[in-house]
Amino acid sequence: MQSNQFEIAEGHAIEYANEEHHKRSVGQYIRKVKNTLLMLLAYACPNNTLRVVFHRWRGVHIGKHVYIGMFCFLDNLYPEFIYIEDSVSINAESMLLTHFNPRSAYKGIFLARVRPVLIKKEAIVSVKCTILPGVEVGEWATVSSGTVVDQDVPAYTIASGNPMKLGSNYRKLVERQLKRQEKGN
Repeated sequence: MQSNQFEIAEGHAIEYANEEHHKRSVGQYIRKVKNTLLMLLAYACPNNTLRVVFHRWRGVHIGKHVYIGMFCFLDNLYPEFIYIEDSVSINAESMLLTHFNPRSAYKGIFLARVRPVLIKKEAIVSVKCTILPGVEVGEWATVSSGTVVDQDVPAYTIASGNPMKLGSNYRKLVERQLKRQEKGN
């Protein structure tokens, strides 16, 4: 996973969830409360500029000219593993998840882990999509409404459905449109 804008953090294993109360330090507790409050403010905020600011304060890496729709859920525990490049559109009620933490009974079956999510420049994530940990959505890629993205989406490609299927590459269409726009200016 590479970004021209951000240095991407490596994923790593995390502690398994268990039924005992997880003990946090005072600093960890304050960070979690701050993060939760900012996430809730961003979630229902009617203004895109403020939504982006709140998510940046949480630690989400966000480029310029990014749109994040209302009621989007950006991972609550590891927002610093979300990378959104310039001119990306993430539409209403989509979820970007960076961690998977099963109960300790699943140890040896599933790996508890945190992995980065990267949405590259000019990508579109349509309404009610779920982006799973470790996924990269390529430049100019489009994720159709309701899609569960469980693998990388190549640049200039449409991803749709659950299970996700990749559509055709539309790079030439984008390039043709950009040339038309250049001639018009």
